Amino acid sequence: MEGNIGRIWLALLILALAAAVVFAGASLKPIGTRDGDAPFLTALSQLGILYIVALFVERSLEVLIKAWRQGGKSRLEEEVRSAEADAKAEAEKNLGEYRTGTQRRALLVGLTLGVLVSLSGVRLLGPIFEFDVSDPWSFQQAVFQFTDIIVTAGLIAGGSATIHELMALVDDFLKASRKSAKQS
Repeated sequence: MEGNIGRIWLALLILALAAAVVFAGASLKPIGTRDGDAPFLTALSQLGILYIVALFVERSLEVLIKAWRQGGKSRLEEEVRSAEADAKAEAEKNLGEYRTGTQRRALLVGLTLGVLVSLSGVRLLGPIFEFDVSDPWSFQQAVFQFTDIIVTAGLIAGGSATIHELMALVDDFLKASRKSAKQS
């Protein structure tokens, strides 16, 4: 059971998210506006917003995890320092397992926080695309909302470094495009 707690948590999170999308429906509107005919600029501005949000989530997650897991880590580190040569390997193994458990918990809590932030309206894809307003809540729009929430939550859970890399990739692409346009 202990080994499957992450899978159970993730399954419950996805089920709760699906229920929220189905029951809340059209009230789950993303925050942000589409910039006329410039969806690329909207995407870049949304990435910037997500970067700031990811920084906030990372910092709060760091504080939560430290408060939650620091005592056990300190105890195990002390055991490693004070262990005899024959027991040192076992103590280091226990410390490694504890760190792995902490990373797993941090990822799950980060994903949960990402889903909560995304449900509150901070999303990447929603402000970029427009839907036909004659059908206010179609199946396609529900699937899109669900996907948008999952993608945004994953980006937030991945941390600011992931979003920074994505922004750098876009920046490199734009620089290469400008350079090739100047040469031709």
